[in-house]
Amino acid sequence: MRKRIAYLEGTDSKILSSFIAKGYNTMTLGNGLDGHGKFLAHIEPTDNICAVVGYLHKFLPLTDQKITPNDLLYGCRLHNIPVFVMVPKEVMAEGKKVLDEVSDFVNFVEPESTLEAILFFLGTK
Repeated sequence: MRKRIAYLEGTDSKILSSFIAKGYNTMTLGNGLDGHGKFLAHIEPTDNICAVVGYLHKFLPLTDQKITPNDLLYGCRLHNIPVFVMVPKEVMAEGKKVLDEVSDFVNFVEPESTLEAILFFLGTK
C-alpha cells in the first residue's frame, strides 16, 4: 500500500499531483470547520499517513472554539506523523509565533519549497 500525504484544503494541486507522480497517495483532512476530509485530530496509524501539509490558517481554531492547535495536531503528535505548515517568507517569523505552542513539533516551510522539503524529510527526493 502506498503511503499517503494528507493535506488540508487550499494545498496547491501541483504539489499534490507531484506527490502522486512520486509514488504517494493523497488524503484530504479537515480542521473541524471546513467540512473537508477526515478530522485532523482523529488520524490514526491505519490511515497510512507519512506527512501532513497545510497553510498556517488551517491549523488555527476559531477564537470561540474550545480547542487549540495542540488539540488539532494530537493524532500527528501521538503517532509521530510530521506536519508541514506553509507560511509565506515575508511573515514566517510571525507565523511561527502564532503556532508557538506546537512549534517544537511542526516544520514551517515556504509554499514554494514545500514539495522539496517534504520529499527531503521523507528521504525520497
